[in-house]
Amino acid sequence: MTVELVKAIKEAEAKADRLIRDVRQDARRKLKEAKEEGEVIVGKAAVEAGEQAEALIEKAREEANAEVEPLNAEQKQEIACVQSLAADKLSEAVSLLVDKVVKHDAQH
Repeated sequence: MTVELVKAIKEAEAKADRLIRDVRQDARRKLKEAKEEGEVIVGKAAVEAGEQAEALIEKAREEANAEVEPLNAEQKQEIACVQSLAADKLSEAVSLLVDKVVKHDAQH
């Protein structure tokens, strides 16, 4: 009976050792799979975040252009007005300069 008991204990210990080894292998495998899945998830999230950032930048660019267009048109109109006024005043300015030069030369 003692021999049978020792034999049963050894078999139980061997079975326990196999179970522990199998559980550890399974745990390592599951950990590896979880890590790989996590890397895939992080990679997808990074790609998605990059795409969202690009979309936001493009939207901001479009909004800025929409705001700037009226200002550009207004500035072009103001520039045209100033150029027109300057052209109108140019002949007057030339006449004044000629008069001053002629008067100055006449006095000397």
